[in-house]
Amino acid sequence: MPSATFSESVAINVDPPEVWDQLQEPDVWASLGPVQKVWDPIVEDGVLTGFTWSTDIGGKVYEGTGKVLGHHRPDRYQLLLDTSEMSGTITVELSPSNPGGTDAVVEIEIRSKGLLSSMFFPAIKNAIGSGFPQQVSDMGVRLSSSSE
Repeated sequence: MPSATFSESVAINVDPPEVWDQLQEPDVWASLGPVQKVWDPIVEDGVLTGFTWSTDIGGKVYEGTGKVLGHHRPDRYQLLLDTSEMSGTITVELSPSNPGGTDAVVEIEIRSKGLLSSMFFPAIKNAIGSGFPQQVSDMGVRLSSSSE
């Protein structure tokens, strides 16, 4: 099945532990990669371990699940995204930068699972790839301003 990987970096004006804590807010994940809406979060011991999400592909709404694959505060957070038509991961790697800041590398890997998404995968890949840089930039702005 076809797959694609995209990676973007963003500077965030708060320290890594605070960024990591903000990644536990479900709304942070809406509008990142294929995710357009997030609901029904599952939080265990302060860690976002799952949620339900949806995306619109060609006018049809697909629902999926997001489940934490791994996390290490304050350095790394990884989610598995899964629907009937595609799956993938979003990984955020955090490292300290300028005084009190964070450099974040956000990577998304998507792969087709179903026949429909295989046929439309080039369009899905192009849509995610063209929007991902701005989505990561917007995420950085949101995480920088959430601490104010």
